[in-house]
Amino acid sequence: MKKSFRQICSQVSIGVFACSMIVNVPVFAEEEDPKESIKDAVEIEQDEIKEGTASPQKSAFSINSYSLVNEKGEPIETLKKGDVFTLIVTATDPNVSTEKALEQKEVDKINQSIHSLNIDRLTDDFSGGQDVQAILLSQKQEPLKVKILFKDVKWKGKGDAFRFQIGYAALDIQYTAHTIEIKECSEEVKEPENTGSDAEQPSDTIVDDNMSWSGGSSGGGFEGSSQTIKTASPNLIVKKYSYGKDPIYAGKEFQLSLEFFNTSKTLACENIVVSLETGDGLSIANSSNTFYFESLGAQASKTIDLTMKALSIEKNMSAVIDVNFRYDYVADQERINQTMAEKISIPIYLKDRFEIQEPTLPEMASVGSECVVSFNYVNKGKSTLSNVEAKVEGDIPALQKVQNVGNIDPGTSGSIDVILTPDQPGIQKATILLSYENANEELVEKKFPIELNVEDMAPMTPDDSMDAIPEEEKSSPWGWVLGLIALLGAGAVIVFLKKRHKKKQQKEDHEDLDFDDEDLKE
Repeated sequence: MKKSFRQICSQVSIGVFACSMIVNVPVFAEEEDPKESIKDAVEIEQDEIKEGTASPQKSAFSINSYSLVNEKGEPIETLKKGDVFTLIVTATDPNVSTEKALEQKEVDKINQSIHSLNIDRLTDDFSGGQDVQAILLSQKQEPLKVKILFKDVKWKGKGDAFRFQIGYAALDIQYTAHTIEIKECSEEVKEPENTGSDAEQPSDTIVDDNMSWSGGSSGGGFEGSSQTIKTASPNLIVKKYSYGKDPIYAGKEFQLSLEFFNTSKTLACENIVVSLETGDGLSIANSSNTFYFESLGAQASKTIDLTMKALSIEKNMSAVIDVNFRYDYVADQERINQTMAEKISIPIYLKDRFEIQEPTLPEMASVGSECVVSFNYVNKGKSTLSNVEAKVEGDIPALQKVQNVGNIDPGTSGSIDVILTPDQPGIQKATILLSYENANEELVEKKFPIELNVEDMAPMTPDDSMDAIPEEEKSSPWGWVLGLIALLGAGAVIVFLKKRHKKKQQKEDHEDLDFDDEDLKE
């Protein structure tokens, strides 16, 4: 049976090592011709690739930097046995772009958590760290760069190796194992566990096929699983920003102060370019969006001051500004270019344009009579006013002391009528309080003091026809009864007279008829 290229190389390497442990002379395999074996192995490897059985591609992640922070987020310089911390690792895979490596929904989630990477802990000198968070640092077309947070890690007090493996969830790419030497461990205890040729790998250890064996009289070990850890890269972050104490209204200019900070304790940043990208609702009023700084020392900060303008908006919103950093730093005798990105937000409000005219007072007011005080209004703003209310304060009685008007939509005009009922003559004073909530959910109150000249109630003028009626009849119901009887009597008299007149007429007509008959007889 033919053997694969990897199997032959592995057997040859191990055989050479085993023989060199016994005698310090070169040893050559006698069973097969190495050239023929390698030739056969290459042919088998090519056949496996054609048939699709060859091992899949491996990820090419490299560790850029690491740092330790405690539970409060403060940097840790020295570790003691049992200390709990979070390990922050920055890693880059130059062989694959962000767009190809991640799921589509996570490609644009820069500075946010992603789940398209599989990251597992391996056996090492630390416990915990299974709670892993990956944060995307690269743009869509850039090589994939992530920040990995291993949380709740505890040092066992012996050794300094922290091991883990990275693989892709969405791609058919094998895991790669990585080892970081944590220099912050307070004691250096590096004891090889068992470096013999028959040593067994831990159950969760992954051996890279590209590893080679190096040995000697004092033992040996695998090379390739550990990488030299470079100096931690400095990060530029937005330390704080301010835009004044007053609310930012649409159409208003304001001053933005932005302070950024170099997190490194040892490295300075050079050739710094800061660019600001404004989204909807904001613009830079009097300068470019790009700023240059020659250098920024370790643990130092710089401030950018600029004038911004809030643009016209349809409703209240939080405008977002993307702050992008591009800079160089020198570490391990190498100049490295670094990029960082952050977001800040500024709330923008619609201005309140609710206009209320002075109240319209009644021309006359008298005790016990209702009078109306009217307020004409118009909402010239673009937002709805909520919970509009009219409240009467003072001694003048009102039909409603508190009147709920409701909501007033933009562009609406009308009037608010308050009905008062004075109960005392003279100059009467009161205050009408109109209140509402604007688009910023702020309570706005407007007070209108008023004065009414209230006249006393006028006496009633008696009717002349009422003078002929005795006072007793005015107040007694018998007057109405007597009047009704008189009316009925008058009606009966009229009927009697009509009947009498009719009988008389009939008699006269009869006499005339008799006269005519006598004349006819003659």
